[in-house]
Amino acid sequence: MSDRFNIEDCLSFVDNDQKHGLHGHVKIELEHPETKEKTLWYEDDNIIPISGYQWILMKMFGLHLDSVHDPNVGYEDIGQDSSIVIPDLNNDSQLSIGVDPKSYSAITDDIPAEHFIQGFMIGNGGAGEDAITTKNTDYSFIKLRNPIPFQQTTASQGLDSSIAGQYLGVYRQPGSDEQNFYIKKFDSRPHIYHNWWRDGQKWDYLDPVRQSDLGPDAQGTAKTNRIETYAEVEMSVDVKNNDCLGYFSTAGNTQTAEINELGLVAFDTIPGERSTLEALYKTKIKRILTLIFDNNRSDTAGEEVIALAGEIATVITTIGDKGQSNIHAFNELMSALSSSSAESIDYKSYQDALCEVDEDDLPVNIGVQASYNQNGTFIYTTDQFLTYLSSSEFGELTTDEAQRIKLITYYTFNAIPLQTNWKVLISYRIYAN
Repeated sequence: MSDRFNIEDCLSFVDNDQKHGLHGHVKIELEHPETKEKTLWYEDDNIIPISGYQWILMKMFGLHLDSVHDPNVGYEDIGQDSSIVIPDLNNDSQLSIGVDPKSYSAITDDIPAEHFIQGFMIGNGGAGEDAITTKNTDYSFIKLRNPIPFQQTTASQGLDSSIAGQYLGVYRQPGSDEQNFYIKKFDSRPHIYHNWWRDGQKWDYLDPVRQSDLGPDAQGTAKTNRIETYAEVEMSVDVKNNDCLGYFSTAGNTQTAEINELGLVAFDTIPGERSTLEALYKTKIKRILTLIFDNNRSDTAGEEVIALAGEIATVITTIGDKGQSNIHAFNELMSALSSSSAESIDYKSYQDALCEVDEDDLPVNIGVQASYNQNGTFIYTTDQFLTYLSSSEFGELTTDEAQRIKLITYYTFNAIPLQTNWKVLISYRIYAN
């Protein structure tokens, strides 16, 4: 039995009988959402299929992707820099998710600068009937055996604003209002680690390599002990957000709610209107609220406030307030503020307007509440802008959508039952040695 199953949970890929090279290693844990108790479910190596290796080589050498490079040329066979055209998961012949290839944005570079591994897919076709016998993986795979959508909703309802930015890869079903999201973004930005390897090293053991450790030294001597190098990605299947559960609870579906296959995917995105407004909120609206409510603002804050108000009003006006009264009131306030002079801004009146409520004690604007400490120093604000953005009036706003989706890694594992009291945590490492 491989030592990967020992109680020490050693890293199997550094054994002498293992080949080195680019490969993945996955650790799956279950976490209780309340107690945060964790239990190890499965750990093993995985393959990187030919589509993943080709994508990596294209990135390394700045070669073309197998997709539209010239909008004046048809989609198929455009003289790619590869001996085989590996289809995107956007293609109708594969999965038909995300942007239709006919609607791809043109590639101005050999490979889009924003085309990276930035999400993953889950499925239930990776194990046999007994759920613990994983099926063989194959280097030729370009898609999961049976992908499962993370979220199911309708175009008119949309996703809740608290999770809307996490999911994309919508299945394109002609003439249907249903929306199935097959891709989930990583929980956090991936990190690269360089550590000294030791015998019997555990998964979470870190012995960092310092810059001064890199050789050769002044005498030309190289280091003799081994450095392991990997990028680590953190992902999760969160049943509290109903991840995957909607699919299994669909009328007529008799399958057991479980998952047993995983793949990392690379793509670039076309930003939607909702994404634009969410970015506006994070970068502009939160900043202007801080300036308006911080009574210890700098002398030059007025000019920044006016500039921000103008930028906010321009974006919201362009997209439209969709008849949502609170967003409309906020946009009117920003429009008025943008035409003010820095010296004459009455911050108190804008504070009152942003916090105003009606006779039923409901917000007239975006429901700002400011927090100050005991000596009156500003701490932070809360508001309901994103709540109103998720209201029915904004239901048809699109989120980011993925194009040129490629399967980069493929992994099968013992089936994990999706239980409401456990969150699936996945730590995925891609080793380069």
